[in-house]
Amino acid sequence: MAYEYIPDMLRYVFQYKFSILLVIVIALLSLVPGSRVPYTPLFSILFFDKIVHFSMYTSLGFVALMESRCNRQCFVYHLFIIAGIFLLSGLIEILQATVVVTRGAEWTDLLANLVGLFAGYLAYRFIGGFRLFRFLKS
Repeated sequence: MAYEYIPDMLRYVFQYKFSILLVIVIALLSLVPGSRVPYTPLFSILFFDKIVHFSMYTSLGFVALMESRCNRQCFVYHLFIIAGIFLLSGLIEILQATVVVTRGAEWTDLLANLVGLFAGYLAYRFIGGFRLFRFLKS
């Protein structure tokens, strides 16, 4: 009886393939111990960590909204997608604070994630219709 739902689940996996890949990459980058991250001069840039959070979640929000295949009038559906990604980012912050010894959770990271998701939504609204991004809807 439970097997009849597998094709529906696979449909969502294939529909959101790029979003799932981005979530995996973001989770791995966020949960790598700080001692394993090689030093780069970019770390000396003021608020570099927040810029990275903003960029990752802008990309994820944009890609997830593009893959939703819902037209631009699906505001409530898009709100659920953005809220789900934000909750996932909160879970990753909690895991950073509790599981990864050399990392810590910060409220400012969550704020950067939220602002990034909002920027991803705006990018979807303004440039999501361009032909360049049609591959995300396939």
